[in-house]
Amino acid sequence: MPTLRDVRLFAKHHLVRRVYAGPERDGDLGVVSLGYTPDAYAEALRESAREFDFDLEVAAELPFRDARHPVFDVRSRNAGASARLLVLAGVHGNEQAGILAVPEILEAFAHERPADVALRVLTPVNPIGAAELSRFNGQGYDINRDFVHFETPEGRLVRRVVTAFRPTFVIALHEGPQDATFMFTNPEVAPALAHRVLDVVAAKGTTLATKDYFGRTLSPPGLAPPTRTTRMLVALWARVLGMKTTNAYASDLGVPEITLESSWKGADRSARLRAHRDLVLAVAHELANAR
Repeated sequence: MPTLRDVRLFAKHHLVRRVYAGPERDGDLGVVSLGYTPDAYAEALRESAREFDFDLEVAAELPFRDARHPVFDVRSRNAGASARLLVLAGVHGNEQAGILAVPEILEAFAHERPADVALRVLTPVNPIGAAELSRFNGQGYDINRDFVHFETPEGRLVRRVVTAFRPTFVIALHEGPQDATFMFTNPEVAPALAHRVLDVVAAKGTTLATKDYFGRTLSPPGLAPPTRTTRMLVALWARVLGMKTTNAYASDLGVPEITLESSWKGADRSARLRAHRDLVLAVAHELANAR
């Protein structure tokens, strides 16, 4: 039975676009920090891009508290590839595993070189939230509710990149309060592909959740596919509240998206990053094999 606290958290995270006046921290969610710091991350990302032959640019710089916080745009040097994979890391700034996994993703992609697949990564999509260990951006918005009105600079940046890059597939890297890892898929993701990439992630050591953070039983473990009910709720959410996630936005464009949700409860950095790296590589190989 949901408690009053559960109801309040649900309302804050799912019924309001602008929750605070700025990037406030939610101290009662049990998020275990992995020690993200903007300067160290920028250095690691630049080093990985140089070593593994990726282009890196600053896509945007967002001002907050007398500093400017960059969103990095990292691209493989095969822009003419027929398959284009876009990865969104750090839409919620307090979900650190997806952000910190990016250098590992670049290394793995460079070593495995999935044929005819271009990789592009925006990271962290919410750089102010990441610096402040907050889910929310510098204006207090949940960016992942802004893909109807595009009121945030971060949401508009994602839209510009999607329009220019025309991704074949999108992966959004998130974390949540559940005990293990699962993924949401939008209606454009083929069920067979979803099962195959989950098998790869599990085989490489990630524990898959048997329930999502709404308490729904996942069968098979790790997979939260769209249903008739969830599609109706997503449409109602957008129409009544003007809120839409990247997952639903991609669906509107006819683009498959997987939203990965690892658990933010663990202190084991490698375990939390593993699922993000392995999923991106598994999808990249699926795209390569489909050519």
